[in-house]
Amino acid sequence: MEARKAKRARRRGKPGTLEEARALLWRALERAGELLEVEDPAHALKAVHAVSQGAAAYARIVEVGELEARIAALEGQGGEDEDPAPAGPRLRRGAA
Repeated sequence: MEARKAKRARRRGKPGTLEEARALLWRALERAGELLEVEDPAHALKAVHAVSQGAAAYARIVEVGELEARIAALEGQGGEDEDPAPAGPRLRRGAA
């Protein structure tokens, strides 16, 4: 059983990064765009479908990358200026 898990893990390899996926998808979009010019209408129609699907996936990847960058920027500026345990409103004696 363990040997099977190890073999499966080796086959999968390391997961790719978001940037690698973005670059790969862009190359695929360029190739699909070239196929739009072929003479065969059925082939061109498949290329149109590939471009539309690839463009949607590319937009999502770019959006995720931008959101990750924004989160990283916010996390980088947050911790230095703030008090680690901000105090709430102070109540006078007898107010509670």
